[in-house]
Amino acid sequence: MTQHNEAAGTAPAGQVQQPRFHRPNPDLAAAMECVRCHEDGVVNPPGWPPKPPKRREGPPPPTPHPNRDLPITLHKMEFLREVWAYVASKQVGSDPDSRYLALVCALRGAIRGAVYLLGQDMRILRLEDPHASLSDLIASGWLVTTPERVIESHPSDPALCGLPDMEGNPWDIGQGVRSRASGWVGRAMGHKKMRKKPNRLRLTGTYLASCAAPGGRIRVPRVEVTVACALSGPDELTELLEWLERIEWIVSVRDDGAVIEAELGETTAWLAPLAPAPPTAPRVSPATTPLDAPAAERADELLGERAGEVALWVDRYRSDHGHGPSWSTVAERFGWPPRSAPDHDVTQEIFERLEREGWLAGFGVPFGLRPGAALDRENAA
Repeated sequence: MTQHNEAAGTAPAGQVQQPRFHRPNPDLAAAMECVRCHEDGVVNPPGWPPKPPKRREGPPPPTPHPNRDLPITLHKMEFLREVWAYVASKQVGSDPDSRYLALVCALRGAIRGAVYLLGQDMRILRLEDPHASLSDLIASGWLVTTPERVIESHPSDPALCGLPDMEGNPWDIGQGVRSRASGWVGRAMGHKKMRKKPNRLRLTGTYLASCAAPGGRIRVPRVEVTVACALSGPDELTELLEWLERIEWIVSVRDDGAVIEAELGETTAWLAPLAPAPPTAPRVSPATTPLDAPAAERADELLGERAGEVALWVDRYRSDHGHGPSWSTVAERFGWPPRSAPDHDVTQEIFERLEREGWLAGFGVPFGLRPGAALDRENAA
């Protein structure tokens, strides 16, 4: 079985050290070029990273546009929901415009407890009265700055605004999660169906989309939507739901006065989070030998008097392939438990015995198995 040199080299900080065999050799090179092994699916030494795909001929594929609709994972969506629930519970922002601004600030400053704001941000967010929206957040002490400082700021001199409640990364998330959630809100609010629409409609549509399950189904209490989007009451929510249905942001809307049920439309379906991929099942093979018996006894039964036969087969394999077989190949050929079986200890015992008795050599070298001196003595006798 091949081995790795764990002590060879130290990877730079933040990088994973790639495994390397401690004794590269001609057998390894021959195995990587072996046509017969490639036909059997052997393209990489065990433990090595996959080979990069061969470069395609012709022009390279087009680079995706950075604003292309991209799905969001459920983990990142759950973070967005937590931030939105926090902003709503704090009642930061008394109307949809200021609530939208509070959500943007919270997502941008979720890690360091501060956010840079520019005067052009107020125009990008399409706030009807930026001064009033900023004053609303500042008056409660949630945002530490002044409206004038933000509105008059330029890219060369952004306004650094404090968020005292959010210092110390309270959600314990990384920059990738924060950035992805913030970007999703920006793309949802800027969706082509929301062009030139008021922020109360855009914010409500975005909140409903954030409540969608993988697949696009939505089920959320009415009062939760009203509070989260800082709407004036149930009548305004009813008006906005009808509007969202007309533009097909949501479809199949069912509203019983307490709970809203709907589905994302055809052009908004990508806003739903991705379902987590099912975990990869471990590769496990059933035991084929009695686990309660000592490994030596099981090795006697499986190997028997076939040590010479094994060495001869390895010799012929080398002649055909130009390199030695792996342990797995030998075990498969002679019906010994594979590495994924709970009784693989008997296979380990067999190989150690073949090495100890001189039937096989070349251990510790990738694809280096070869017949040992015992086979030469048997042939000479």
